[in-house]
Amino acid sequence: MERGYWIRSKPVYSTLVWQQQANAHIVLVEGSAGGLAAMKLFQQMHPEHPTKVLYARNPVVQQDISIPLSKVVPDALLMFETTEESLVAFEAHLSSACMGLRIYVAGSERFIWQVAQMADKYGIDDSDIIKELVGTLARPIYCVHCKTISYEAHTNIKKCDGCGKQLFVRDHFSRRLGAYMGLMVDAEDPGQIPSIEEIYP
Repeated sequence: MERGYWIRSKPVYSTLVWQQQANAHIVLVEGSAGGLAAMKLFQQMHPEHPTKVLYARNPVVQQDISIPLSKVVPDALLMFETTEESLVAFEAHLSSACMGLRIYVAGSERFIWQVAQMADKYGIDDSDIIKELVGTLARPIYCVHCKTISYEAHTNIKKCDGCGKQLFVRDHFSRRLGAYMGLMVDAEDPGQIPSIEEIYP
């Protein structure tokens, strides 16, 4: 990759920082790495406005930091076993949310954009969501051939879960789909697959 190479659509993530102009806060975190991001956020300060923390423990992650997290945010913490459960609770919260809400999310790219897409359904602008990528760089991939989204792409080439084509994982990203574009890697030379390398551990 050339120095200075940049794709405009590729998301740029930051660390979680409180937005002082907010009237309410909701923090969604996934796994132990997300939980640590929430703890760092609360080390900055405890907001005076209403705050909720939705922590998806994610059973596949060995380390569970729910106990130390509960000591930092004892009154605002809701714990869930899976990301799906936390997203259901998040949507229920959005249905009664008021203007001035700021959303903070830390987790995998898949989780971050699930949150963003759900918030968009309720008219919350993307600029009101602070995103921190933690835990894994694995990418969700959208197959432009069969329109299937495959998850957990750790390599530069991934087999589509839908049509089975070998897809080249591009940097072009769709916020609407919450996934990177995947193109058939051997379309011009069938069977000629370049070497597969881990790029997104």
